[in-house]
Amino acid sequence: MEQGWSAWTRRLGDAWAARAVRSAPAAAGFTSIPAPRTVGYFARGRQLAAGNFLLAGHMVETHHPWDVPPPSLGFAAELHGFGWLDHLAANGERPARLAAQGWVAEWIARFGMGEGPGWQPDLTGRRVLRWLHHAVFLTSGRSATENQPYFAALGRQTAYLARRWDRAAPGLPRFEALTGLLCASLSLIGMESHRTGASAALARACASDITADGGLASRSPEDVLDVFTLLTWAAEALREAELPLPAPLTEAMARMAPCLRVLRHTDGGLARFHGGGRGVEGRLEAALSLAAVPLRPNSPGAMGYARLEGGRTSVIVDAAPPPSGAAATSAHASMLAFELTSNRRPLIVNSGSGVPFGPEWEKAFDIVHRRHLVGAVRSCLAPRGRRRAAAGRSTQRDPSPHGRA
Repeated sequence: MEQGWSAWTRRLGDAWAARAVRSAPAAAGFTSIPAPRTVGYFARGRQLAAGNFLLAGHMVETHHPWDVPPPSLGFAAELHGFGWLDHLAANGERPARLAAQGWVAEWIARFGMGEGPGWQPDLTGRRVLRWLHHAVFLTSGRSATENQPYFAALGRQTAYLARRWDRAAPGLPRFEALTGLLCASLSLIGMESHRTGASAALARACASDITADGGLASRSPEDVLDVFTLLTWAAEALREAELPLPAPLTEAMARMAPCLRVLRHTDGGLARFHGGGRGVEGRLEAALSLAAVPLRPNSPGAMGYARLEGGRTSVIVDAAPPPSGAAATSAHASMLAFELTSNRRPLIVNSGSGVPFGPEWEKAFDIVHRRHLVGAVRSCLAPRGRRRAAAGRSTQRDPSPHGRA
């Protein structure tokens, strides 16, 4: 958790805003039934329905997730973000649907009036998007009276996002908050008053937070994919509502698509840099098809990364300094690191993010990157004679013709 005066005042403001929207009007229903745009895994949905929550590297076995103290802040964020609904919806069986409906109802009863750790702009935007995408899954088989708390909670969360989206950190968190606000204003009856403000704010964020080559300040390829996906959802929602797309939105997608193609290996996965993984399988292809950005020849570089490609082999090199300041939250000291993929097989990869394995592994993976950087810098800065001597000692220690891995 962030420390310091600014972080404390931001958390206090989030809590105050969450309580201030308790009397916000409920949504009266849907203007049109939202289509599910997120995809999960059938097997993970079955595991969740059985009470096995594997989030942020922690396994918790329970059928009452809101009664269990979260083992880490990352676990709490993923739990309250409701990304796991994707897996239950992908499973689609009756036990998965009843579990999802029950857990959403329990969250509303316990935290729906502004309580708990889930009232942050980015988490709220993420949660609203999942509730909208899986609206049919969450409301089917239930009466209007049973669904009334669901629509009331959506109304309060929309009002909260309208108050607090500008307090989300630039980059992915801000786009999560704004996309959630925009999609709610387009999908829910009674939330139309937020449409103009949300659309204008998203356009400003596209112009200010997305660089000229389609990247982000965090330099995380997976963050770029997540933001690009959110923008395609926003664009699709505007089209379905027969509203014009802001020019900065279409221009941002046109810049980001070539950037992502540069950062994608020949096996379809993204390069693992600065806390990002290879991305959810199929998400990049789905986002590119929705964006309908014309295909252009790959650029030799984007967002500080250089790309080499020949046949079915790709090399992606981190050729820029790591992020600094607020954008360095998940940064790794990976300058000059590279990944190599050939014939759809990753041969040399970064360790990526340790977040899925828990906070200890997250720290360990960051240390690995830093040690590699220190070794590379020392080697580059050493005088030529000393480098030759070091190479000779390395050869004496390791007589294998293949060297060390």
